Amino acid sequence: MAFRWISRSRLSMQRLGFCKAVLAFSELARTPEQMASLLDQRLGEEKFAVPYDDALATWLRRLDEEIKFNPQIVTSLQKLYIYGHPSQTGWLSEKHGFNEYVEYLPRGLGLVTASYERTDMGLVLYQGLMSKEQLEAFDHPSAVNPLVLERGEQVFFLYNLLAADGDFLVPFYDVLLNRFSDGSFNYLDAGSLIPGVMENIGNTFLGSAYSIADQKKLQVLEKGKQKILENIKNQDEKKGSGARREQTTIPRLEWLVDVGAVELVSTRTWRFTELGLKLSTLTQAYAAEMKKRYPENVMSALLDSWFFEFVAQTYGKASPQEIDRDNFLAFIQPAYKKLVGVGGYCLLRPLLLYSNILSLCSSRSLFLEYNRAVELLEDTYQSDPTALHYTIDRYNTDYQVRLERIPGEYLHN
Repeated sequence: MAFRWISRSRLSMQRLGFCKAVLAFSELARTPEQMASLLDQRLGEEKFAVPYDDALATWLRRLDEEIKFNPQIVTSLQKLYIYGHPSQTGWLSEKHGFNEYVEYLPRGLGLVTASYERTDMGLVLYQGLMSKEQLEAFDHPSAVNPLVLERGEQVFFLYNLLAADGDFLVPFYDVLLNRFSDGSFNYLDAGSLIPGVMENIGNTFLGSAYSIADQKKLQVLEKGKQKILENIKNQDEKKGSGARREQTTIPRLEWLVDVGAVELVSTRTWRFTELGLKLSTLTQAYAAEMKKRYPENVMSALLDSWFFEFVAQTYGKASPQEIDRDNFLAFIQPAYKKLVGVGGYCLLRPLLLYSNILSLCSSRSLFLEYNRAVELLEDTYQSDPTALHYTIDRYNTDYQVRLERIPGEYLHN
């Protein structure tokens, strides 16, 4: 059963941008304890002086920070950048936040290994999308806010969120759109919809739960549903923050803010953006595929055959055009040069994601889906075996690609 659900989170809020800090520091830590300590020290404990600003001082006082009236304000990097974020929410608490964040989210999204080495997908973000200024912003205050995602980063995280959490995130988004597309909603409104979403997911994937591991996934889902229903019945939100529906809902709403789909309008109240309303195309495509495939294959089918055209239409401006064999190598070559490893190979999915993002950000609106790229790999090799080599990766889930040349240019000696 392919269903995955990012359920391990006691955090009330999670900014996707902190994943960039994990990637920036990945060479300095190899365990969750080391990484959490490093992020806490660099982003939480270390203090920097910035010019005094009344609005910043007022905001920090709401976090119970003591601010003196003088030419400077002394604060941490994470609070400075959270203040500069459109939502002004999502900081990681000193007590649990850093530990819980590094324990799951960057690894759950497949950006780092268990020992915090950057994966091929993590390199797309770190090596391909993060600027030098963003990296430097994790060492000292900067006008570049690394917690704010640029357009290419929004697409990157949307892809990986769908790969990791899409079978929950898309149905949840669908019910939110149907209920609140023309107005605002708070986390209690959103949380009240979650038990129904969980029940529908459980019923959908029940027939695919063949193994003990699959059955445990559904048991976790059911326990989560019952806990939220208990929270609603007991009105636990009146007893303080921390209710399960808050823990389940708010992280995903914060992710949706980061990818540009919703915006915060007041304390714990959100509404859909213009881009967010366009994401109804995603929910419609998911529902249509559910009628044609086994549930466990739906999300991977969308990501492999439809996602980049959808992105070109939603995040782009011009009418999208699909790549053909004549410009296939030229399309993937810039990304390949940026991501190629020591052995000369790139995994196809990260390579295509970066290639499509580069195209989107250049306003060309050219796109290439994974399934079509596999066909073009085979066609190109058959027509010119000197142009590239490819093979199945060791997990038998993707292709490894080595480019030898494109017309008029040799890539290897």
